[in-house]
Amino acid sequence: MAEAFGIVVGAVGVAAAFTACVDCFDYVQFGRQFGRDYQTDLLALNCSRLRLARWGQAVDILNDPKMGMPDATPEQVQTVKDTLYQILVLFANSAKTSQQYTTGEDVSVLSSDSMDSTFLALNNKMRELAIKRQKRSNILKITHWALYRKSEFKNLIEGISTFIDNIEKIFPAPQAQVTLVRQEATELHDRGDLELVQSAAEGVDGLLQNAAKEALSGHRYLNVLIKGKVQAGDAVSSDWHGKAVGASHVYDGVIVENNGKALIGNKYGGKDLWDD
Repeated sequence: MAEAFGIVVGAVGVAAAFTACVDCFDYVQFGRQFGRDYQTDLLALNCSRLRLARWGQAVDILNDPKMGMPDATPEQVQTVKDTLYQILVLFANSAKTSQQYTTGEDVSVLSSDSMDSTFLALNNKMRELAIKRQKRSNILKITHWALYRKSEFKNLIEGISTFIDNIEKIFPAPQAQVTLVRQEATELHDRGDLELVQSAAEGVDGLLQNAAKEALSGHRYLNVLIKGKVQAGDAVSSDWHGKAVGASHVYDGVIVENNGKALIGNKYGGKDLWDD
């Protein structure tokens, strides 16, 4: 039977296949041939992992074998499991290609010591966001391997993106995914981080790219009529402490009637609008 990293087709459930896929990202390294592109390519790979993990949480894949669709057919579930397995095959093929490079070539790899502190911290945050959405496992029989050519990286990340597209179509959860991706953008905090993620997510994670763009550009409030108490935009509890993205907001045509009260924009602490 077909096997990738010691996992035999049909031998694991859909949740275990999902967890194994998310785990695989941790084992990819980059050869020195990538140079400075290493930082942005690793970030793009982490965007891909975060997208997969987000979908998994949105459909509750770890707890619900029908992934939020009570009428899901066995064939649909099997298709998702097979697709996740194909992601594992992509990683396995990448690892086999890595082994073909001989000691006569430069097979040294880049490490976190080669990264700017900004990229290092951001990649660590992206990793944390992804792995907290999975159960840690030890079903993979795997060691680290390196990508040595840009074409290898391109084939890997494009293949993963295509497979994620497919499973999102079979078991869609757009509202939950949007909620989660906005939380991710909020947790990234820093404007510079959001700009890096917006760039890295292009062609890899459209939801994350849009969420970063939205967080950077702020809210737009056009032709709003307020008659009572309204909170439009973000709100943070009064015990908030930490960073906030300083995006600008656009207000045009906002009318507050007598006895009306509104918080339009971001709130980061202090007295709550509803306390009066």
